Amino acid sequence: PRPSAHCGRPARAPAVKAPARAMGEATSSRTPAPKSEGATLVAKNFVAGGLAGMVARTVIAPVERVKIIYQTRVTLGTAPKGWTVLLRRIIDEAGGGHRGVIAFWKGNSVAVMRVFPYLGVQLASNDYYKKAAALAGDGRFGFRVSGEVQRFVAGGGAGMTAVMTTYPLDMARARMALLLEQGALRVPSMWGTMKQVYVQEGTFFALYSGAGISLVGGFLACGIKFASYDVLKGLCQRHLLPDPEGKPSPLHRAVSGGFAGLAAQSLVFPLDVLRRRLQTGGAEAKRKYPNVIRGLWRLYCDEGFVH
Repeated sequence: PRPSAHCGRPARAPAVKAPARAMGEATSSRTPAPKSEGATLVAKNFVAGGLAGMVARTVIAPVERVKIIYQTRVTLGTAPKGWTVLLRRIIDEAGGGHRGVIAFWKGNSVAVMRVFPYLGVQLASNDYYKKAAALAGDGRFGFRVSGEVQRFVAGGGAGMTAVMTTYPLDMARARMALLLEQGALRVPSMWGTMKQVYVQEGTFFALYSGAGISLVGGFLACGIKFASYDVLKGLCQRHLLPDPEGKPSPLHRAVSGGFAGLAAQSLVFPLDVLRRRLQTGGAEAKRKYPNVIRGLWRLYCDEGFVH
């Protein structure tokens, strides 16, 4: 008799679709991961940027104190003086010696309170703007944008975001530094200073005096800084401790970041001077410097290009 098919060879097992479902389930279970990772990255960038800003601001506190005196000397009603004279005066007024050195860090705690959220927001938001700039400049809208331009726009957006987020804190810090320089024995807290500004000028928008100029300066400064950072980092890898194939070392990052910041701050310094005058000069400064162009022209006419 002819053997049956079942006896001659084993029957073919039906296709099993379970693995496909398992893959689908695994895929769906991993879907939230990028969002979680993105939120973690933003938090890390915020904290890292804030802590780095606090350390840097504390180290350069003496330079910042002298800079504010320079920028607000018209508001203070004092004649221009060289920076060495200002250094000597700060030390002498504090009593000299150890107390004179400590005087350079007077008000630094307030500056640190402001710089932590400022640089934290700047660094955390930069990644979002970089992604948006990459999507807009990849050709889907009919044009392509170079990586340097994308980094400039993203950095500028991050700078403007940081300025608007923390501007009242910056304005209060400038007012408090002015009071210290005027010799006030007792200076209000940051929140007390903001309340005082609101009461004196009668409007909430007084806390944003000079914000328009600060936005322009923030966009340009951060745009230049972030755009030039990667270019300088590549140059450092090729010419400073050359290692073109490896990852950038901390030294490469530090040097390129320093030069990028130097270039950015040097180019936008006139806007920074105008911002300080508006923050500390009240209604009179608003009349004297009504907008960016006229304000810069007035500074040039009254005090020259370099004073």
